[in-house]
Amino acid sequence: MDARITKSRLSNLLSYDWLKIILAIVAAVFAICVFFTTVQTRPRENQVFTVYGYRELNAASGAADLMEKLLKEGVFSYDILDAQQETFGTGQYAETAFAARRSAGQGTVMFTTTNRTDADDPSKTVISEFLGGEMHGLALDLDVYIADCENYLIRFFGEKWRQGELDRAEAEECFLRRNEKDRRYRSEEKKQAGILQEYERLEKLREDYSYILTKIGDGTLSFVSVNDENGTSRVKAFALGKLAGLRDFYYYSEETDGVTVTTAANVCMFVLSNDRDAGRSAYAVENDLRYETFSFLRALIERFGVLS
Repeated sequence: MDARITKSRLSNLLSYDWLKIILAIVAAVFAICVFFTTVQTRPRENQVFTVYGYRELNAASGAADLMEKLLKEGVFSYDILDAQQETFGTGQYAETAFAARRSAGQGTVMFTTTNRTDADDPSKTVISEFLGGEMHGLALDLDVYIADCENYLIRFFGEKWRQGELDRAEAEECFLRRNEKDRRYRSEEKKQAGILQEYERLEKLREDYSYILTKIGDGTLSFVSVNDENGTSRVKAFALGKLAGLRDFYYYSEETDGVTVTTAANVCMFVLSNDRDAGRSAYAVENDLRYETFSFLRALIERFGVLS
């Protein structure tokens, strides 16, 4: 048997070893990727706060990275793990894209306008065409939504929810029910830290909700209604036209005296219907994060309530 070490055999051996090393590295990288993909916490549907812009609306410079900033600044509660924004516009595939998102259960709030779509009929507007008639169920009735949030706060703070002490036992039970299988809270230490975050979530919700009620009371926020299929008026959207700087977030263009200007005067926002908790007892609510919109609204008012 010829076992001599030759230059050719040594070259083949080294080439084979290098191949094994490369394959080993690739396998290791793949294993690490699989590991982190498996162990990392993936947001549940209601843990992603998504803002949509519809039809003639354009996202302005103030919209750039805004959702990421709000997330980092703690505008949302600890249980919102991601915040996104998408503007559909009026392109050929805009309606198809929106339908695809909604079929996947995506979207939290949507911005649109009360701009008229028929010069001869003032009742025909962008929002009425979108949410009127049998389509009203796409968005929550805001009078019910606002009352539901107050009842939710009463559950944790009592009838005098503005001044009441937090029922920590009720808050802890709420946290454990919602996050029992959450990988973030495997250890007892992390679970206790999470319960403290739950206390903070509820305290913040109380502050933000109270703030929004004040802004409704002083006229900063008003409401937009549409008629359902029976002709019944339903409160569907927050009118945001009094936020003087809102055009730095969303705007549309209109022509006045031959001059094209950008404005947000008729911009409004509605809350997409993503659960069956509307009108339910606060103790039966399954989606505890359904009121994060009040925190988002407060952030809008504080950022865009005045001209920049």
